[in-house]
Amino acid sequence: MKKKRLRANGLLILMGIFLAVVGCSKSSSSSNDPIINNSVKTTGSLAVSTLTSSAGGAYAPNNVVAIWVESNSGTFVKSLLVYAATRKYDLTNWTSNSSSNTTDAITGATQSSHAVRTCTWNGTNTSGTVVGDGVYKVCMELTDKEGTGNFSSFTFTKGTTVDTQTPSNASSFSNISIVWTPQ
Repeated sequence: MKKKRLRANGLLILMGIFLAVVGCSKSSSSSNDPIINNSVKTTGSLAVSTLTSSAGGAYAPNNVVAIWVESNSGTFVKSLLVYAATRKYDLTNWTSNSSSNTTDAITGATQSSHAVRTCTWNGTNTSGTVVGDGVYKVCMELTDKEGTGNFSSFTFTKGTTVDTQTPSNASSFSNISIVWTPQ
């Protein structure tokens, strides 16, 4: 009886250690999103371009703007462009989704006028790892207010074929071009 109890306790301890190790490895992963972790990972480049315009705020024409990539389910992947040195907190969607992560992004100060904003994405996350193929979103946010401004998102497919998108104009964003080109 003592041997059975010792064996049972030993198994419980080993199971506990196994679950702790498995739990730790899952929590250290950058994402549990199945699209991002897809085993098919095509390399390539996404080119994004848009003309910005006022959100109708008191600071116009001064504005802060961010463009970033998320999985289709909303998991943050990477910031591409963030012009908002001291007013990042007014980009409420970008801040809450990215935790203000600007790894490898084009960054700069608050913009004093509107213009065409361009940026690229090399298909990687903030760790530099190529993410899985699938449907992603380019997210754009701009404000010239003391707080939340205009936000829009546009889907595209990262994969083995070229995907060219020219979405309809959205508040603060026009002449939008989104082109995924695989290598």
